[in-house]
Amino acid sequence: MKPATRVIPLVLIAALGCEVQHPAGPRPALARVESARGDRESCSNGERRGDADGPISLLCVISVPGNPIASSDIAWVDSRTERYYIADRSNSGVDIIDAEHDRYVGRVGGFTGGFPTTPGTGGGTATTNGAGPNGVVVTPNQQLWAGDGNSTVRVADVDPDSPTYLQIVASISTAVDECDDGTVHYCGRADEIGYDPEHHIILIAEPTPLTHAAPHVASVGAYAMFIAAPGYTLTAVPPYTVLGHHHFHGAGGLEQPLWDPQLHRFLLTVPNDTALGNVPAIAVINDSTRQVEHTYTLDCTTLTGTAGGAITGIALGEEQHILVSACGYPIILSAATGNPLKVITQVGGGDEVWFNRGDGRFYVTGPSTAAPGLQSLGVIDGERNTWLQNVTDIRGKNPAAFAENNHIFTVVQITAAIAAGTATDSSTCSVFGVVGKGCIAVYGHSDRARHGEREAR
Repeated sequence: MKPATRVIPLVLIAALGCEVQHPAGPRPALARVESARGDRESCSNGERRGDADGPISLLCVISVPGNPIASSDIAWVDSRTERYYIADRSNSGVDIIDAEHDRYVGRVGGFTGGFPTTPGTGGGTATTNGAGPNGVVVTPNQQLWAGDGNSTVRVADVDPDSPTYLQIVASISTAVDECDDGTVHYCGRADEIGYDPEHHIILIAEPTPLTHAAPHVASVGAYAMFIAAPGYTLTAVPPYTVLGHHHFHGAGGLEQPLWDPQLHRFLLTVPNDTALGNVPAIAVINDSTRQVEHTYTLDCTTLTGTAGGAITGIALGEEQHILVSACGYPIILSAATGNPLKVITQVGGGDEVWFNRGDGRFYVTGPSTAAPGLQSLGVIDGERNTWLQNVTDIRGKNPAAFAENNHIFTVVQITAAIAAGTATDSSTCSVFGVVGKGCIAVYGHSDRARHGEREAR
């Protein structure tokens, strides 16, 4: 049997090599801030996996150099490069973490940064069309693709052996004529992104509904752009071809694209689709024809008892089971039919969600319903579709996991007031003495036998 349902508070466990200390003690070395010499200290040795069926606990935190993390977005773990990539808008770049050894290694800069604070935000000039970076994905040729502000996709080299390592090698416009006449720009930001390795096609969501009052702008809703990624040869001037786009008329934005290798289709989460009755939906897209072949709608009232139209993250597990964050909760469905299989009610759904093939778990972040008011990392058994536990993760969001060592990462984002010192920092970072900066929290499996936990199977 699986562990009894429980809520596990913020507990510091040194089972996997993290040299943690009690919060009341001195600030531990593992929660390091980059030194003046640029030395980077490992948060954990990353060598032990722990018991893959054991409970999840906080191992340590990683701090990143530069501005405090007050604005961030989607994360990605890439098994080929063994790196965790996080869209860090506060530092106008994508931070790169060594996922095997849990340490900061670098940053791709040159992105738009956080949301503009000047008048005109949302459209009208080349610099007021939303924040970036947003969604991120790494292709097998060690290229980082990321959505940016001003309807732009950036392509960066993340091959450490390349002479252009950490440099942006291409910028691709995702603007369409309906919202960009070459002078006035209302297309918004290029947001979340997915990759089809079968046909080498990138799908990027432009989520901002095109409703700005300009003579050339029609109210055409959000749209998805398809871009041909070249083969596995990196070149400074690659032939990235915009293949076309698909409009979602009436959509209240677009969220996460996910490639399903068994269906050979993209699954794209579509919130508040008025054309479908103002309900959240999943579009099944043929990226060769750039057409939506099927649409799975979710009736929030039936599923959760609460009316609503939100849907954000999506992750593909085993047996063609997908988990989406929708209607305020994690919901597991069949990717083949769209039929709901289970609603997880012990934790909220959050934004990005992740399936870790190393331990067969789905991970989400959201408020715990078992311990109301506590932001938590939720752990869900991907085989049995059951909730296992919540681990307190104050201000943590957007989990991603490295299957080789089963470490789970969340970005802990603070507020501007916390960064300025005018509000108390009670985040996960502060437990380790990292105050007013934000951080990356690292979780992993503890050894059940070591903690006296035995289970009958």
